[in-house]
Amino acid sequence: MYTEEELIGLLQDSLDQGSSPKTKAWWEKYLRNVIEFRGIGIPEIRERLAQWRDEFGIATWEKQDQLRIALGLFDSTVAEDKLAGILFLQEYLYDQLEWRALLPKYEQLYAKGLIFDWNTCDWFCVRVLGPTILSNGLACAKAIAGWSQADNLWQARSSVVAFVPVAADDRYHPLIYESCDSLIRRNERFAKTAVGWILRDLSKHDKDGVKEFIESHLKCFSIESIRNALKYFPDNERNQYVAQLKAG
Repeated sequence: MYTEEELIGLLQDSLDQGSSPKTKAWWEKYLRNVIEFRGIGIPEIRERLAQWRDEFGIATWEKQDQLRIALGLFDSTVAEDKLAGILFLQEYLYDQLEWRALLPKYEQLYAKGLIFDWNTCDWFCVRVLGPTILSNGLACAKAIAGWSQADNLWQARSSVVAFVPVAADDRYHPLIYESCDSLIRRNERFAKTAVGWILRDLSKHDKDGVKEFIESHLKCFSIESIRNALKYFPDNERNQYVAQLKAG
């Protein structure tokens, strides 16, 4: 009988078998060496995760026990192990347990420093938090939007990026703008880029609202975030806002 630690080790061994030194080097350079990689792509992580769950009977465990081992994968310092945890949640668990019980567990991932790079943060948002909002509606959305007040940068970033999968739904737009108001005022690069990303997607559905937000917060944007926010605007409008920002 394997312990959970041993089972995680067996999955890590399997992921290593599919690794590529070239892929590892590319991702570590791309992420500026903020996190270690094994060098294996998401499709193969998903396949090896499914094989591991079946081979060791994890698929038959009680959902709470599966949750514990899925979250345990985030304890690793290696990116693909965290991605395996994200895929575990996405494929098998996020809609099988009450969201009010899940969010405190997710909050602990940030509190413990287990999500500490934009790649892991954004995959978690798009693959787990966004679908959780989609499945559970406004009450869940309000709870996640409340993370905008978190001291932890990555939890605060998640309060915005989690809404990317539901940006077309205008029920969530007031919450998104409220979170953006908090994030754009922060000094960290990845707080501001989160705002740029969501406004870019929002502009497809609420261009006037995006313009109003930008005009009232322009001095808080970085050049990087304003360009991203205005990606789908005409060149002349985008250049006008960028010039205003540069002019101070």
